[in-house]
Amino acid sequence: MIVVVAGGENRRLRELLRSAGALSMLCTDAAQASFCGDGPDLIFLSAREPLRISCENAALVVRRGAGLPSGIECENQIAIVDSADAAVREHLARRRLPAITCGLSGADTLTLSSLTADSAMIALQRQITAFDGTKTDPFELPVLYSQRIETFDLLAAAAVFCLMGRRSPLSGSSVWRISAGNG
Repeated sequence: MIVVVAGGENRRLRELLRSAGALSMLCTDAAQASFCGDGPDLIFLSAREPLRISCENAALVVRRGAGLPSGIECENQIAIVDSADAAVREHLARRRLPAITCGLSGADTLTLSSLTADSAMIALQRQITAFDGTKTDPFELPVLYSQRIETFDLLAAAAVFCLMGRRSPLSGSSVWRISAGNG
């Protein structure tokens, strides 16, 4: 189980996570919670400012201009951040919190190698170790969609799937198809 701490209303990201298929997801806006044991594949936490969250694995999704949540006490934490936000990158460095950077730079962990009105090519630039210990090597994955999708939402969803390791719904996929209404 991975707790995705997205902060505030992130309907688009939530729908992208659902679009990949067979995974279970609990959505909540609780400001205080403790998650342990078996549960859904993902818990999507959208509280604007979580006060206290404890769990085994947490992916902290931080959009440009948003602060890094505090009060997160999880065994394994990784931030998924917009690389264009220098303030967040500096804050992560001070907290020594590992991060997956998402953006359009060749230095980002996840980027797009191509982008059109109805497709994109996601590129993982360097290996990611999932919460279950699975290593995901660099790859390119075509994405097809019919509605405009924000680059950060698409890359953040891909980062969460990489962190799922063996349980990732995109593992072994040759293409990620996002239907209308799911992004």
